[in-house]
Amino acid sequence: MKSVKKVFIPLLLVLSLLLAACGKPADAPPTDNGENTESQEPGEQVKEETPEVKEVVITPPYPTSVKRNGKTIGGTLNVALVSDTPFQGIFNTFLYEDNNDWQVMQPMLGSFMISGPDYEIANGGYCDVEFDKDSKTATYKINKDLTWSDGVPVTSDDLIFVYECIGHPDYTGVRYDSDYINVVGMEEYHNGDADSISGLKRIDDKTLEVTFKEFYPGIMWGAGMTYNAEPAHYLKDIPVEDMESSDQVRLKPLSCGPFVVSNIVPGESVEYSPNPHWFGEKPQVDKVVIKRTGSDTVVEAMKAGTFDLFPDVNVNYFTEFKDLNNIDIVSDVATVYGYIGFKLGKWDNALGEVVVDPNKKMSDVNLRRAIAYAMDNDQIAEVFYNNLRITANTLIDPSHGKFWNNQAPGYKYDPEKAKQILDEAGYKDVDGDGMREKPDGSKLQINFLAMSGGDIAEPLSQFYIQCWRDVGLDVGLQNGRLIEMNAFYDMVEEDNEDIDIYMGAWQTGSNPDPSGFYGRNSMFNYSRFASDKNDELLAAIASEDAIGEDGIDYDYLVKAYHDWQDNMVEQAPVVPTHYRVTLGVVNKRVSYYDLGLVTDWRWEKVGLLADKPELAK
Repeated sequence: MKSVKKVFIPLLLVLSLLLAACGKPADAPPTDNGENTESQEPGEQVKEETPEVKEVVITPPYPTSVKRNGKTIGGTLNVALVSDTPFQGIFNTFLYEDNNDWQVMQPMLGSFMISGPDYEIANGGYCDVEFDKDSKTATYKINKDLTWSDGVPVTSDDLIFVYECIGHPDYTGVRYDSDYINVVGMEEYHNGDADSISGLKRIDDKTLEVTFKEFYPGIMWGAGMTYNAEPAHYLKDIPVEDMESSDQVRLKPLSCGPFVVSNIVPGESVEYSPNPHWFGEKPQVDKVVIKRTGSDTVVEAMKAGTFDLFPDVNVNYFTEFKDLNNIDIVSDVATVYGYIGFKLGKWDNALGEVVVDPNKKMSDVNLRRAIAYAMDNDQIAEVFYNNLRITANTLIDPSHGKFWNNQAPGYKYDPEKAKQILDEAGYKDVDGDGMREKPDGSKLQINFLAMSGGDIAEPLSQFYIQCWRDVGLDVGLQNGRLIEMNAFYDMVEEDNEDIDIYMGAWQTGSNPDPSGFYGRNSMFNYSRFASDKNDELLAAIASEDAIGEDGIDYDYLVKAYHDWQDNMVEQAPVVPTHYRVTLGVVNKRVSYYDLGLVTDWRWEKVGLLADKPELAK
């Protein structure tokens, strides 16, 4: 195994059509009434003993990397961003919110931080970090030679600036959460009771010490940490509320990585040139151009050599490009899972927390379980994804194999079980139209919100709808149609009253702690699920008890993760559908590219071996 990860990835929202594929979880229990003593309900199989700490590894279908010998020639590396909608173009690591922006920023970000084998923060990037449980501190140590693309050194002030922007009362982003509130003095600064964050101690130009109220395991995976610096000297005079729309963020961002932005066509393309003040290995290409291309043009673009790299390709086109002779395919198991979410309440901005509404249509756990059992995710993996998705059983992805409970039953397709649950819960066809009514006899009509994009979006949505109608549930697309991505985001985030269920995906990033997506105080908790039990189990994951004298107590932490997964299966506020296999495509003139998360590859290492791309024959 290689020694470092490519990049330290923060929590990212990917609410997009990223549903998943092949493989089977353990059989779900056959009964729901507790009469079968040999089986248990999902989530009720927790044992008292601590599970064995053992990482489960799923081998991706193709190698993670391509490396060819030969002399590189400079030239322009053309990179495809496969997206049917323009990217937002927020070139700032504490302001961006979607995966497209994250992807287009990669050449300028480089590897400020890296992570170790279990995704924990490791040393070896542009900035090292030392942790001290006793003093509850994390100390950043920035490389002495790291410099912004305008020649100004990167300093601890640039890290402080990130914290102060995230904590500012006018901050427009989504990262001010319980992890950042855990920084000493952050809450007082946010509320206007202090002019600075007392838990940030500037040791010198290259050293910053951060003190936390509680020192829990997630900190060692990046909770309450900034993953990248931002140039304080360049951005400090811009009001925080105006920063996202500023030219310094949208058109002329600075970089401390190997490449710097040289031209932007908003929403469509970004051109990068080597950073003249870059301290590391000289980039092997003269230019990197990342350009958006629609999903329906991907295969033709591969054949024509329009792009050298496709870092992320929809698997539904796999059969059309898998045999092309001018490309290599790379793959990895991603930190992404698709899911069906149920709207169970609202987000209260004033309280900064989820408020559960017991009168919501989907508040009945039996209805949610029935919907889960009715979904034929194995068939979806085969029909829509060429068996390049892994049917999911829990809300921890297998990339975090040490914490993923691969033995959890999940919800295996069982329409008869779904019907049984509905019958016993009182959802019956009263009027004889083939669709079930509510237990009180009133009409049950379920609105399903799904996103447009790609050829399979419509048939996939209709497949799920048919699965649910097959067990007597009257489900239809909200407003009778698929919703464009940005509008989809808005509706989900704003808790549109008409949404009952929705289809999305979540990218966990490096830190597997699920509090960022399922915590009571998380804005990303889009299902709006909260309970005392969930609070308790999340607190166990985040407990100082998980940190021993010699570092992480994995025996304790694995059990805590398994207990939480079991409870979420039982309560089903969100039902995972598939884990994602990431596919990348590399033209044969590229010298070196690695899609894997465990790699020494960085953007400055990629080169071209020929003036022109290979064409399909």
